[in-house]
Amino acid sequence: MSGKRAAVLAALLATAGCAAVPPGDRPVEVARGPLPSRAFTPMTPALTCLRDALPRGLDLRLAVQSIPDRTGVVDYNGPGSYVTQGAELMMVSALARSGVRQVNRTATNIAEWELQQAMEKRLGDGGKVQVGATAVPFRPVPAGALLGSTHTVYGGITELDFDLQSGGVEANIAGIGAKARGYYIGVGLDVVVADTRTTEVVLARSYRKQIWGQEVEANLFRFWDIGNGGDKIGQFGTELFDIRLGRQQNEPIHQSVRWVVEQAAYEIVRDLAGIGDRCDRLVPEGSRSTPSPVALVHAAPFPPAATIANPPAEAEPSSSPPATPSSLRGSAATLDGKEPPAARGVRLPDGTVLPVQGR
Repeated sequence: MSGKRAAVLAALLATAGCAAVPPGDRPVEVARGPLPSRAFTPMTPALTCLRDALPRGLDLRLAVQSIPDRTGVVDYNGPGSYVTQGAELMMVSALARSGVRQVNRTATNIAEWELQQAMEKRLGDGGKVQVGATAVPFRPVPAGALLGSTHTVYGGITELDFDLQSGGVEANIAGIGAKARGYYIGVGLDVVVADTRTTEVVLARSYRKQIWGQEVEANLFRFWDIGNGGDKIGQFGTELFDIRLGRQQNEPIHQSVRWVVEQAAYEIVRDLAGIGDRCDRLVPEGSRSTPSPVALVHAAPFPPAATIANPPAEAEPSSSPPATPSSLRGSAATLDGKEPPAARGVRLPDGTVLPVQGR
């Protein structure tokens, strides 16, 4: 190696050494990027529109269960899972934007622990609580304090397909080249809505979105004679130049999953609440679907307990089936003009007769 080249190499190494971060006693200044903001997708305006369109007095309470990653695609030597592991949290956020009521069923550990402590009279609120005419130092647990749900939302991320379509072009002439490449991958979500009281599935739908990405690169790879090879600085002789410029732009996978989740949340609230197409104008045109209202039919209320006049003091054990009390016959309302099946009674050892609806 000539003295000129050795001097240049030493200068480069010295520059690299100066660029290294030296240890110090004070914290270094942290670089700041773009400011944080609330997550936004093209479906967000439509979800916000639902808030003003919900019917007054609607008894709709949703509980979101888990929406796990069911793709089974994991890179153990790289990033791990390719798709988010928190899709149920995205669903809760999307439903909250629509204004529908929700009850927590995904993180109940604290509520369950405090309920248990309150039942054992160990949990308080920092002062006495008035219960009727008595002041107690613990938190009372009234019957029916926990709010139930009318519908359960659950599902899973069920598709992750790579290289649905790809293409590109590359050219290199006299050491000057350029290339461009584009590709598509796909992600899918399945969502189910069930009536919590009857477990009947009232809505089940599949959603799919394609995710786009591209790469563009230009390069220069040539030998140039930039001197006569002498020993003076600036006379290098024939040298190799390799210069590459590129740009990569990918649609984020996790933001795409959020978009799909918000699409599902919009249709769930729209169809369960019977809103129709009032907010469909805010949905991207290619994603619009025809409203399919779901009738909110819940389980029938429990029949009122029959009043037994002068029950016997004690029932005699008998191997025959219990008799049907006459007071339970003909008291129920008819359904569709038909007489309901006769009710049966079960006699307890203390003489109490409990009605049991016959089949």
